[in-house]
Amino acid sequence: MAKFIEKIPFYPYLIAIYPVVYLLAENIHEIEPGAGLRSALIFLGIAILAVTFGRVLSRDARKGAIVAGVMLLVFFLIFFVLYAPLYRGLREVQLSGQALGRHRYLVPLSAILVLASAFGASALMRRSSAKQLRTATFALNAISSVLILIPLISMLIYMGNKQFSAGIKAEELPPLAEMADTPASNPDIYLIILDMHVSDTALKTLTGYEDPAFSNSLREKGFYIADCSRSNYPATQYSLTSQLNMDYIHNLTDSTDAKVLYQLMQSSRVERTLKSLGYRTFSFETGYEFTELKEAEEFLSPLAGATALLTYPGVTPFESLLLQVSGGSILYETRDQLSQKMQYIIDAAYVEYRDRILFDLDTLPEIAAEAGPKFVFAHIMAPHSPFVFDRDGNFVKRRTPFTLTADPEGYDFYEFSDAYYEELLYLHKRVLGVVDEILAKSQTPPVIIIQGDHGIPRTAHRNAHYEIYNAIYLGGKPGDTLYGTLSPVNSFRVIFNDLFKTDYPLLPDETYYFDEEQGKYLQFSGAFTCP
Repeated sequence: MAKFIEKIPFYPYLIAIYPVVYLLAENIHEIEPGAGLRSALIFLGIAILAVTFGRVLSRDARKGAIVAGVMLLVFFLIFFVLYAPLYRGLREVQLSGQALGRHRYLVPLSAILVLASAFGASALMRRSSAKQLRTATFALNAISSVLILIPLISMLIYMGNKQFSAGIKAEELPPLAEMADTPASNPDIYLIILDMHVSDTALKTLTGYEDPAFSNSLREKGFYIADCSRSNYPATQYSLTSQLNMDYIHNLTDSTDAKVLYQLMQSSRVERTLKSLGYRTFSFETGYEFTELKEAEEFLSPLAGATALLTYPGVTPFESLLLQVSGGSILYETRDQLSQKMQYIIDAAYVEYRDRILFDLDTLPEIAAEAGPKFVFAHIMAPHSPFVFDRDGNFVKRRTPFTLTADPEGYDFYEFSDAYYEELLYLHKRVLGVVDEILAKSQTPPVIIIQGDHGIPRTAHRNAHYEIYNAIYLGGKPGDTLYGTLSPVNSFRVIFNDLFKTDYPLLPDETYYFDEEQGKYLQFSGAFTCP
C-alpha cells in the first residue's frame, strides 16, 4: 500500500473534488450527496487537463502531478477567494478610460497566473531526484486523502445516523381513532399549504398591503377564514408534522432525533387514518425532501425526465451554492451583460423552482377529476422566498444564486414586502381558479384547507412569525365547529369529528419553538398582531 501511495500521484484528483465534497458535507442536512456528482465530474475534468498539461510540460508523471496540483490550488484560490473581490474592487478603477474590473481583463489575467504557476512549479521540479519525488508524492497523497476523508466521514456519519438510528417503531406511531360513522360517499380532502402565507391582519400590519378580495371570494364560495390563526411552530418541519399528526410534537415523542420527526411526517396519523378508509394519497415534489410524501400512491413531479442530474440543462441548486461561494457570483451580478442562453443557464434553479409551483397549480384541478376518495397534500413553495413571480405571473429576474434557506437578494424589509406582495397577488388569482375547478369537478363536495405553515421569519422580532392564513371549506356545510383562532394542530380534529364522528377533543391553540441548547420544545409567549 505504501508503495502505491508513493508511486501513483492521485492527489490532484482529490484536490479537484475537495470543494464539492466539503460543500456537500456542510449542507448534507438539506441535500443528497448525488447533488454534487456533476460538479465533481467537471472539476475532475479540469484536474485531468491540468495533469495532462503538467506531464507534457515536465515529461514525468510525478513531476506533472505536482505541477497540476499547484495549478489547481492557484485556480481554486482565484475562483473561490480572489476573483469576486477583485472584480468588485476594480470596477471603479479606470486606466485610459477603461474600467479594470471587467471579465475581459480578469479572465485572461487569471489564466496567465495559473499558467505562470505551472511553469514556475515545473522549473522548481527540474532537478528533483527520484527519491524526493517519491517522498513528495507519498506526502501529498496522504495529506489530500486525510483532508478529503474529514468531510466524507462527516457525511457518512450523518447518513448512517439517518439510516440506522432507531427511529420510531410502527406501534409507537400515533394511534388511529375509531370511527363512529363514515359518510356514504367520502369527500376528497385537500391540504394546500401556501408556504409563508401570513394572515390578512399580519399582512396589513407588517407590510401595509392588503388583498381583501381573496378572502372575500373564498367566503362567497363557502370557506371559513380563521382570521387570527397562528401556526403551532415557526418552521415547516415542526408545523406540518404536528398538523398531520393532530397533536403537539412533545406529546408525540420524547425524541429530538430528526429521523423520528421525518417518520412522523411520512407516516402521519392523518394519512394512515384516511388510507384505512380507502383514500388514495396524492403528493407533489417540492424540492424540500421533508415534505415530499414519496410513499404516496401518486407522487407527482414536473421534472421526472429533465432532472436527470448529468443532463439537466442549467445550474442546479447545489451548483448555485457553488457559484454563490465563489467568483461565479459575479455571473448573477452582471446577468444583463450575458446572452439569453447564458441567463437561462444560471437561472435554471429558479426556473425549476417556479415550474414546480406552476405544476402544482395546474395539476390540482386535474386530480379532482380522478375517482375518489382522495387525500391531496400540496406543499406549494410560495409566497416563500425566493420570489419568482410578479403580480401578472411574469418571471422575476434574480441577481443572486439560488437558495431556499434565506433570500440572498439583499432586500431591506420594504423591498422584501414589495416582492412578497407581488407574488401573493399572482398566487391568489391562481388559487381562486384552482378552487373553482376543484369544486366544479368534484362529484362529492370536498374538504379544502388553504393555509400557511408559518409566518415571515424576519418578523420574529415583532412576534409575527407565527401568524398564518387559514381558510377551510367543509364541503359546503356551515363552519359551526370552526373558530377565529383555530390553529393547524386542531384542523383535522375538527374535520374528522365532523366527517367521521370521531371524538377528538380540541387542544389548546398554543405556539412552541424548538430550543436547540436545551433540546426541547418551549412554549412561546408574547403579543401577536391579531388579538
